[in-house]
Amino acid sequence: MVRWLFAAVVIVGAFSAASAARAQIGPPPATVYGTITDSEGDIPAGVKVEAYIGDLLCGESRTEKTGEGAARVTVYAINVLADGDGQGAKKGCGKPGSEIRIKVGDRFAPRTVTWASGYPIRYDITFGNATPAPIPTFTPTPAATPTPPSIETPGSGSGAAPTAPGSPQTSPTGPSSSGGSPASTGSPTGVATRPGGLASSTPALSGTEGDGGGFPVWAAVLGALGAVLLVGGGVGYALARRGDGETPGGEPPALPPES
Repeated sequence: MVRWLFAAVVIVGAFSAASAARAQIGPPPATVYGTITDSEGDIPAGVKVEAYIGDLLCGESRTEKTGEGAARVTVYAINVLADGDGQGAKKGCGKPGSEIRIKVGDRFAPRTVTWASGYPIRYDITFGNATPAPIPTFTPTPAATPTPPSIETPGSGSGAAPTAPGSPQTSPTGPSSSGGSPASTGSPTGVATRPGGLASSTPALSGTEGDGGGFPVWAAVLGALGAVLLVGGGVGYALARRGDGETPGGEPPALPPES
């Protein structure tokens, strides 16, 4: 029961504090804004602007400049306080339907504005026979799109690609200045080319380098194989003849007696 009573007291206190805070803050002011044009000449920035309701001063501001070139104009904006005793209000000032008089420097604007709490009210002030000037509108300038830097890949430029330290350098292929065989023209350095378009990984076996067009390696290999076949055939033939004329492991036939 005690806890419920304590909670009720806290809630009532909170509502009371909120009500007191609202009572201390007055109604929102009315905001009057626009351009100021004088047929007698330009109105500079920094001129005092005042808002009156009746004879009571209810707001103060100063003129400013905006726009560029021929579109540059004088503008103003002023908050006109509401009637009340709370913060942001002033006794005897703005009420719904009250008429606001705007004073620029030492001259009052030719007409009045009706006060309305919390609403912006545009009023372009003119003196003499001047025409109301429009408030310039600004178009944001699109940001320039950055151009990504160009990245050169190896081999895409006109220069040679970088070589890692210690790696062998490959010279351009072409005829050897030391009198090499014409057959080696156009082949990569260090790779011998055999007749028929076969490449040999061992330059020393090629018959096209350093021997002035000597005997081809493949012909020597074929000759050696032929010799082996001939020798093997002869040995086989001799063994066959021996098997036909004598018994393996027996004595040779006796010679015929002399007559």
